[in-house]
Formats: sequence, structure tokens, C-alpha cells
Amino acid sequence: MTKNELRHGRLITGAGGVLLIVSLFLPWAGAGQADRTGFELLTIGDVFLLIVGLVAIGAVLTWGRFGIFRADVSSNGAADLLGVVATILLAWLILFDFPSGASREIGVFLALLATIAIAGGAGDYSTLRGAPLFPRIDKGGRRASGE
Repeated sequence: MTKNELRHGRLITGAGGVLLIVSLFLPWAGAGQADRTGFELLTIGDVFLLIVGLVAIGAVLTWGRFGIFRADVSSNGAADLLGVVATILLAWLILFDFPSGASREIGVFLALLATIAIAGGAGDYSTLRGAPLFPRIDKGGRRASGE
């Protein structure tokens, strides 16, 4: 992956993290005159989405290089994984689990767009270019030379 591609991916991931956090304050569901924000609509999902946004921003600020619990799991990889899970959960909420009688407002769609941006920006697509699916990791937590 070139440095330009990495830079663009990091910018997309960071923008997605900021947008996800902002979307939690916007209207998600409307019923009559009352609008409910993401924090009001979700019980524990709002905390999960806040964590996803913060991990995405943290991955950008640390350049995705710090390991999380294991040397071969970077903060960039964690942001990617959390972004994919959040995308699936939000798509499920929008399609099947939205409160009956409530209309879907702009905040829920911006949150979905943000999670897609996080997952897409933090994703490692080097395997599509021929890199090994499971690279060898040296004792320092870096990919072994030659891969």
C-alpha cells in the first residue's frame, strides 16, 4: 500500500469517527413532534457506537501502529473490525428493528455512512494485491522481512 493510499484511508477513518459521534446527537427517530437522538433511542448501542468513533479517531491519531492486547492486532485493525460490526448492527436496526410508528431521520443514516467510512478507510486491502493472508510476525510485533 502506498503512503498516499494510507493517508487517504486514515483521513476517511477519522472523518467517519467524527461523523459517527456527531450523528449520535442528531435526530434518529421522529414520531409526530418528538425527535429522538441516537443517545435517546439506543440503550447500550449508543455507548458501543461512541467507542467505535473514539477507536477510529484513536487509530488515526496513532497512525494505526499501536497493538491492542496482541502485537499483531493494531488499532487500525480494531477500528476496521468495530466498523464492520457497527455497520451490520445499524443496517439491522434500520431495516428490521426500528421502533414501529417512528420515521427514520437523518442521524441514523449519517451513522450508517460513518460506520461504512470507518470500515472502508481502516481496511487492509493488501491481500487483494497478493500479500499473504496471515503474514509472519516477528517478536517485536512487526511483519517479518520479505513480506
